[in-house]
Amino acid sequence: MEKPDSYSYHQLFDMIMNHKTHMFSIVDRHRRTIYATPNMQEVFGFTLEEAGKRDAFDVVHPDDREYLLKRHENLLASKQSNTSEYRVITKNGEVRHYECKTTPLPDTKDYLQVVSIRDITDRKLMEMELERQKNRYEELQKSLKNYSQDLSSVMKLPDLEARIRSELESVLPGSNPELHTIHPEKADKNAQQLPQISVGRMERVDNKMIIKIGERNGHAYILSIDASSIKEEMETIWLETLAYYTVMVFENLNVIENLMNQLETAIQSRESPQWVLRLLFNLQEQQRMTLSGDLHDTVLQDQIDLYRRLESLLNKYEIEKESKAKLKQIEQGLLDSIHQIRITCNELRPPMLRELGLERALENLFEHIQVTSTYKILFTNAISPIPPLTEEQTIGIYRIVQELLNNAEKHSKASILKFHIECEEGSFRMVYTDDGIGFNEVKLNPSFNSMGLTSMSHRAQSLGGKMEFISKPGSGLKASLELPINDERSLA
Repeated sequence: MEKPDSYSYHQLFDMIMNHKTHMFSIVDRHRRTIYATPNMQEVFGFTLEEAGKRDAFDVVHPDDREYLLKRHENLLASKQSNTSEYRVITKNGEVRHYECKTTPLPDTKDYLQVVSIRDITDRKLMEMELERQKNRYEELQKSLKNYSQDLSSVMKLPDLEARIRSELESVLPGSNPELHTIHPEKADKNAQQLPQISVGRMERVDNKMIIKIGERNGHAYILSIDASSIKEEMETIWLETLAYYTVMVFENLNVIENLMNQLETAIQSRESPQWVLRLLFNLQEQQRMTLSGDLHDTVLQDQIDLYRRLESLLNKYEIEKESKAKLKQIEQGLLDSIHQIRITCNELRPPMLRELGLERALENLFEHIQVTSTYKILFTNAISPIPPLTEEQTIGIYRIVQELLNNAEKHSKASILKFHIECEEGSFRMVYTDDGIGFNEVKLNPSFNSMGLTSMSHRAQSLGGKMEFISKPGSGLKASLELPINDERSLA
């Protein structure tokens, strides 16, 4: 190949060295610089003569120097090229990230090494930001999981206030959460507008984020935090989800308080509490339906939107392998979250229960559970088709089955679960048996230690039926449900 007439090879080489983004140097065994490209001299602020009098590692960040010294010793001993990543301090005092590939020349005088250096600061900062976002996302998901689990033990409003305050202070430092109780007629002019905010909806008022938790005894309960504590979109989504959980529990506490008052009145007047139980379960189903719809229409859609934007980013831009792998982890995390939210929505509001009917809905439930469970489910139906059931009866039976499955998953250690449906003299009957570890008869008595059994019994009682349990240690569990069909008892 002939060189162009207008340039010498020396001129072409200087042109490459002066304008190349990579930096090159040649150092000896003592790390004294023999040669350095002009751009390297510019970045580190020394001349070639000055560089020859100092250790090349003097510009390396102190925390990385020992690591590089060992790498250099290994390179001299092995005579093999190696690649390192480390931080340096530029002449301006700025910390930058570099990737260095060193090629040893063991047969040269003073054991020279050719060093190729490139600035990877932008890539490292992006990787660190991706890692930070991944860790933050996992932290927020863990927070929601723990919070939702803890709410199951919240029985009083002060406990709910303390729990949400603790969670906000922990996850959003500097949020300064406050729960305000406002009476619309007694509040000042500015505060009078706050009770008009929709329950569960987050709005910004000046420098505060405001969420209305609910109303109680004519007072609006308003949660406020400093808006500056929310730094990114995922924290906004987290706060919205936290608010939905809190609103649901707040409303349930109101319902429980009202029902307890009504129940006390009913007992004192010797009235049957069946209607109270029906009211409780109907309100519970309404809350489940509302929460399912809210999760589906807000949180789930936000997660799907984030997933699609990330997917578009991965497809649209060329991203380095390591960064792409981290993005893929985040993408998979979003998919897992979307899947879990959909499962939660389906558990809160069984899909197509009314359209499919009880038998098909139970078959779908068993098929879904069977995929991840360690036990086998056998389902038999002695009546086909199942006599017409009210929607309330259908959802009641479905919920009892869910509770039996939940008990088997958590406690029974059973390998086989059997569900049998039949009809006897105008009554719907379902018999459940398993080969689990069973339990003492004392647990069959209503108590807070057997809330699952009590809940199923109350559910059956609310529909005018009854539920019986037979069990002893080592003999599994037998549960029998009996409900009247087309009988006024079921609607009493």
